[in-house]
Amino acid sequence: MKIKFGILSLSLLLLSCNSAHEKINQVSEKVGQAGGEVIKSVSTGVEKAFDIKVELSEILKSQGINLGKVTVSNDSAGTDNKVSVYIIFTNDFNGTVTMKAFDNKNLEMGRVKINLDMKKDDAKFVDFRFDSRTNIDTDSKLTIE
Repeated sequence: MKIKFGILSLSLLLLSCNSAHEKINQVSEKVGQAGGEVIKSVSTGVEKAFDIKVELSEILKSQGINLGKVTVSNDSAGTDNKVSVYIIFTNDFNGTVTMKAFDNKNLEMGRVKINLDMKKDDAKFVDFRFDSRTNIDTDSKLTIE
């Protein structure tokens, strides 16, 4: 009788451990999903909070230049001074473009010139690296001329 009771107890113990293990797995899966959703929400919020607008001059627009995605990142000094702009060319273009950065009081705080030689239907990211003392904030104004 003791052996049967021992086997029954052991079986119940194993079943309860297996059930607990399944519950832990289910909880872990839910926590993982929630954590992933939080990370996605935070990154989306940061991206929206740092939505930089770039004004393209009418002259460049008339020459067939359009802008796509714009991102701001930092250099090795840790300041947000690199602006990457996806530029789309609907015409051949060979010339210099200048990006200017202005602070929230509309004072110029940096400019970068880049030479471009692109063909019709080309598109690429172009990096404008400002001086490390130029920190692009969410209230900064950027223009390309």
